[in-house]
Amino acid sequence: MATSSEQRGRKRTRPQETLDDPGASAAPAAPADPAAKRRKTQTSTTVLTHRMVVRNAFCSRLLQLLGEFLCRRCRLLTGLRPTVPPFWIRNVDVSLTVLGYQDQPFICPGAVVFLYMLCRDTVPADVASVEELRAVLLSCLYVSYAYIGHEISYPTLPFILKTDRQTFWRRTLDITMRMSQKMLEINISPHVFAKFISDLEKKTDC
Repeated sequence: MATSSEQRGRKRTRPQETLDDPGASAAPAAPADPAAKRRKTQTSTTVLTHRMVVRNAFCSRLLQLLGEFLCRRCRLLTGLRPTVPPFWIRNVDVSLTVLGYQDQPFICPGAVVFLYMLCRDTVPADVASVEELRAVLLSCLYVSYAYIGHEISYPTLPFILKTDRQTFWRRTLDITMRMSQKMLEINISPHVFAKFISDLEKKTDC
């Protein structure tokens, strides 16, 4: 990914450096082998990383796409606007920074894609109210912070609605148990990460 959150939680593979043979200078020069050149070029090809995937991705654009996805998913909420879910998300992030619970903002392109992955498998199509959607979204957001956030722990208060405390914990536990494999895959595989960001950009919801 393109953020410090992925730097602490993701393992990246790097191409092996070509080392010079200490004795090569003493050996006579061999004729150039085109096939060997091609093999050498292939072995030095840069391996795809999370950083490369989000190189040209903008956080505001991805948040807008996430808001549009939630509006498509929650068709019963006819009054929901795509700008509302991103506002909820940014409000939590700003609050945590202002209150001193984090030294730097969490919301970035990689975090939005991770959150989209959780929402796609968690937000039901039959959400009956805006408050219910907000509660589910904030639960997904809390799991995102807990899994790939900068800090060791985060307060739950910004993520829990007043009447939703017990439901919040049941929901976050369900998300964690159900999505643990996918969270691991998107964390270690740039190709899986690229697939989710492609789905988000192309509005592929399934």
